[in-house]
Amino acid sequence: MKENKKPDIKRDNKKLLIIACIISIMFVAGIPMIIFGATNSIMAVMALGIAFVVIGFYGTPLIWIAYAGNRTLKRVVDAVLEENLTTNEEIASQLQMREREVKNHITKAINKKYITGYLYDGKNLSANEKIPVKKTKIMQNRCVNCGGTLIERANGYECEYCGSKFDKNI
Repeated sequence: MKENKKPDIKRDNKKLLIIACIISIMFVAGIPMIIFGATNSIMAVMALGIAFVVIGFYGTPLIWIAYAGNRTLKRVVDAVLEENLTTNEEIASQLQMREREVKNHITKAINKKYITGYLYDGKNLSANEKIPVKKTKIMQNRCVNCGGTLIERANGYECEYCGSKFDKNI
């Protein structure tokens, strides 16, 4: 029975990177395979080399472009979930993108369920009271606002640099 996994943009980016590397290697490995197969009359190796070159020639640019697009999508998702930016204008300014691009990326992220718990009107994201917002996790005791070190307190965490406070359940 197949387990339903939550959409994870980081995992999807890793998959695209691995596929892109494999296809790139196939392209490079295919040329010597063709030569080796042709000079030693091993048609299976030569045919496999031809297949590798064709797949690599057409697939390499396509998969690398898809990977780059997904990295940009991840930047937008991180801006919403980690930096709490909620308007196209804020995100576009922060990421140095056009607002139209941001709108497309937010729509795509919502459709792929990378961003949940928000309502989007085409310009602004607002919390959807019916769906809980995906909480960001504090990683390596760093403040999500400034990157400063977090100090554990009785009621949560506090950034020693900017003074931001975080609940323990984050």
